[in-house]
Amino acid sequence: MLALYFALTIIGSISFNWGFETSQSYIFSIVPGNDGTMWCATAGGIIHYDPAGGWLDSLAYPDQMPWISAIDLHFDNSLMWVATGGGGLALLQEDSTWKIFTSYEGIPGSGYVYSVYDAGGYIWVGSDGGLSRGNTDSFLPIDSDLTGGAFTATKVMDIAGIDNTMYLATDRGVYALDLTGSIYNPGSWTSHEDSTLTLGIDDIYIVSADSVFGYGSGGVSQMIGDSWIRLLDYSTSTDSVVTGLLLTEDGLIAACRKVLLYNGGVWEHYGSGYPDGRYASCLSEVFGKIWCGYGLLAANCCDTGNGLGYLDNGTWENLPVPGMGAPSCYQMAWDENRVYLGSHRVGLMANYPDSGWTAFNNLTADMPHSLRTYSAAKSSSSGIWTGSYHWGLTWIEDRGTYSMDDDTVITYVSDSLPDLPSEVVQIVSPLLNNQVIMLTSQGGALLVAQEAFWQTPDEPSGIVAVSGEPEGGILQWTSRTESDGLANKNIQMMFPCGGDSLWIAFASENGCQLLVHGGDPTDKSSDTWYPGYGQAYSTSWGLSSNKVFCFARNAGGDILAGTGNGISRWNGDLFVDVAGVSGSVKAMQVDNNGVIWCMTEAAIYSIDEGNVTEFTRSNSIYISTNRMENEFSSINPEDGTVYFSSIAGLWSILSQQSQEDSPDLLFYPQPFLPVEGELHMAWSGSEDQIEVRFFSLTGEYLGCVPADSWEEWIFDGTLDGAALASGVYVVLVDRDGDVFRCKIAVVR
Repeated sequence: MLALYFALTIIGSISFNWGFETSQSYIFSIVPGNDGTMWCATAGGIIHYDPAGGWLDSLAYPDQMPWISAIDLHFDNSLMWVATGGGGLALLQEDSTWKIFTSYEGIPGSGYVYSVYDAGGYIWVGSDGGLSRGNTDSFLPIDSDLTGGAFTATKVMDIAGIDNTMYLATDRGVYALDLTGSIYNPGSWTSHEDSTLTLGIDDIYIVSADSVFGYGSGGVSQMIGDSWIRLLDYSTSTDSVVTGLLLTEDGLIAACRKVLLYNGGVWEHYGSGYPDGRYASCLSEVFGKIWCGYGLLAANCCDTGNGLGYLDNGTWENLPVPGMGAPSCYQMAWDENRVYLGSHRVGLMANYPDSGWTAFNNLTADMPHSLRTYSAAKSSSSGIWTGSYHWGLTWIEDRGTYSMDDDTVITYVSDSLPDLPSEVVQIVSPLLNNQVIMLTSQGGALLVAQEAFWQTPDEPSGIVAVSGEPEGGILQWTSRTESDGLANKNIQMMFPCGGDSLWIAFASENGCQLLVHGGDPTDKSSDTWYPGYGQAYSTSWGLSSNKVFCFARNAGGDILAGTGNGISRWNGDLFVDVAGVSGSVKAMQVDNNGVIWCMTEAAIYSIDEGNVTEFTRSNSIYISTNRMENEFSSINPEDGTVYFSSIAGLWSILSQQSQEDSPDLLFYPQPFLPVEGELHMAWSGSEDQIEVRFFSLTGEYLGCVPADSWEEWIFDGTLDGAALASGVYVVLVDRDGDVFRCKIAVVR
């Protein structure tokens, strides 16, 4: 369903397909190729564009790129040098293999490379550790000791040159190097620290020996003789930055908020049609056209853009990059053959099997906002639910087409949102506030977790249950707050277990709580709270940490809590430690084979019948991230693929022990009406002992019904004493080690 790149990892006798998908929408630099095509370094790898024929194949991690992001590109005949955002300097050789240069090969720093430049017979590299020069064999770090104290910078953001002079934008201002001299000779170096250190220069643009410019967070500056003067002052504008410069026949233009032209000492908008309130991420003139990285949402956002922009007869046009719109992603939801994924910047991303990715946000649909769209969930009602933090709860009736013209969007708020277009439908409703952290469903109702998990709520907060059909206009709302028995109003995560149990994790080291209701989340009359009314489970109950981030249910039916110090298992009375996993468990999922998967700050772990395996870059394609904001996991109910969201993109793991369809496996009657009898199984072949595991369409494990043979197997409509609600369920039948998949429909 998703266009993922797979790599195979084998641990012992178990094999997994690993996949990764991220966004290539943010463009750092645009470089012409030798064949009339363009190459773009992006936050998600390298994209290749033919102005005459459209998008070509991209290079992405892990199959075609050694790292996720590309910052700068340089072509040297048949070789391509790539500055990566964390993986060092990469060289694509003639045989299509990669050679990597890191600190061990002379590139100083932690692996973040900003610039690659070719001059004086060397490749020069600017990185987060300083400057180095070399060739295809090795590199030499250049520092204060090597230069006799002439070069003291420890971070080099850009390198450019003209004739025999090379200029560097560094953390100590601008330096110049005379390439006819020696790097070891202090006389070859000129420091412009006194005149440039406070100018906020991150990049250099050179037109001629007399036209040297610097630009970045401080605006635009020009070198006049030995001095520098500002042409555009952003020194006091924390939300403004210049990301590119270009001299055209009309004058000097700058990529910043829109694209600006310097004309007679005044900066004015250049070209029409560029979206309001959006930045350009770079500038380049290629094949007779002016190109830019298009539609950047904020000056300080270096991962989410909107592809390429180009100037056509004075009007800016947009070429969106195919694929995910944003790498920083959150909660997933499944609706038929469509996948929905929350994002930090572009709203609710949606993947359509025949058309690819798009996004619901305030630019493409009648949504109130696009920032911090953490949530995505499917309930028994039609449509999909999401929420933009601070901007309420939104319901989308997606008609199943790539176009959004025929969709219905309704936003529910506790207080009216100001300054929204008239097209945005907002309905004041009994939400506790306008903050939505995550969503889940249980008993036919949508459950809404409210308020931020990184601060103490300053307004009513808790959990809200919603049922009914939004398009019909009749909804039932039920809230649960501290006055109802909730232990804390700052909700981080909810996990439905069966039809009547809801595990709740609280932020700020406040532990977790269990709510048992009567099977209808909108009815509070039979609520029972564990360990008690207004009380939470903590380390005194055996939790390994009072920080609880997530939950899962293993194949044996036990509840697992992902904490700030590994995994704790609820045994019915106390929590006990699960050995083998260390660190903060950010997200957790149990796959269709009963393997427990969890993601920490450092690794992804698998736990298979007590055997723990740690996956890092040493034995998989996984690259860890340290975001502890709100991670999510999900499982594809069709094939059992486990997903983890991260700041880098979407990771996936598919076990090679995937289930098969059996043409002669049959459950009857279908649909199954529990009031009329029991569900039976019809099959052929061996009469070995079998186990039937039930999962919701969102991947939640619900329970297991075993039998000595398929002929003896019956199901009365209950799992662990709880009645299974009406709906469609995935069942996995395990017979003699082989796993077969079916679906059943329950109608009550």
